[in-house]
Amino acid sequence: MGWLSETGRVVAVEPDAVWIEADRSAACGKCAARAGCGQGALSALLQSGKGRVRAISGETLTAAQCAVGDEVVIEVPEATLLGGTLLIYGFPLVIGATLSMLASPWGDLWSASAFAIGLLSGFAILRFITVRSGGVLPGLSEPRLTSKQVNQFEDLLVKS
Repeated sequence: MGWLSETGRVVAVEPDAVWIEADRSAACGKCAARAGCGQGALSALLQSGKGRVRAISGETLTAAQCAVGDEVVIEVPEATLLGGTLLIYGFPLVIGATLSMLASPWGDLWSASAFAIGLLSGFAILRFITVRSGGVLPGLSEPRLTSKQVNQFEDLLVKS
């Protein structure tokens, strides 16, 4: 499997990582499912299309080499994206479906209520695990820095 990359602007620098703000709507414009997906509309509604992500130092670029305002490229393994999606969406659904089936002998209302409780519990469990493990789900890779983008305007100013 390959790597997925995205460009973003550094908004904060830590000793071993940086916080990147990327335009989510740019990624949605490249996706084949954009017409049938509500993620782009939801992101635009809740966060104005901007998303922040923490990226660790990579092999070619470290956090110490970055400053606030730099344009950088980050990458994440495709397996992390696929595994994370399955975990984040699948785990709560499995918990909800299991509780729903266990509650089904008592009727539809109990079954529907058990599904809702299971779904919310699944999300709460994932949130608890994420907070306990420092913001990353175990087994999933953090995005890493790969390169800086050179602003052509700044490059012209430096040369003159």
